[in-house]
Amino acid sequence: MSLIPPWLRPPRARERLASYHLRPDVLDAAAAMASDQRSDIYVVRLEAALTDSETVLRMMDGRHARVMGLLVLTSERIHFRSRRRTGPNFSVPLEEVRAIETYTRRGTGTVRVITPYGSLTVDQILGRQGEMLAADAQATIRGEPLPERDPLRLLAELRALRESGAISAAEFEIRKSAIWRGI
Repeated sequence: MSLIPPWLRPPRARERLASYHLRPDVLDAAAAMASDQRSDIYVVRLEAALTDSETVLRMMDGRHARVMGLLVLTSERIHFRSRRRTGPNFSVPLEEVRAIETYTRRGTGTVRVITPYGSLTVDQILGRQGEMLAADAQATIRGEPLPERDPLRLLAELRALRESGAISAAEFEIRKSAIWRGI
């Protein structure tokens, strides 16, 4: 039972995006990312850039070439879609990824995707989402199935988001109780 009354609790990503009838994989990735309603329209627009054969594994807000957008890991590529209509976008097939470097400092992360043609950097990623994307991308490249989400790891990630200020203490409690219900 939540301590916050339903009428006071802000709507969750799944609730906000329900009217758009998004693919389940896009909806799952959107619900897992640390963002608010400002990213919703960009999640909706992202679906048009996806092929039927690819599955969205993870997405997050980030900045590439000084422009904010969505960094998306799919089963086939790493894709950055700018919030600007003419902004910098990139799409790298996973077979062309040579390495992925990540680091997190002071609550924000950076991901560098190294390809045979150069490197692409996305920064201003909240919490440790960049590290999670890199781990999932490396597992996908190796052909390994993505591991089941360990509840203790989820709680640690959630705590990091709260400490970085990406989510409020109330949202932390809501998500924490959902994790405990799933055990």
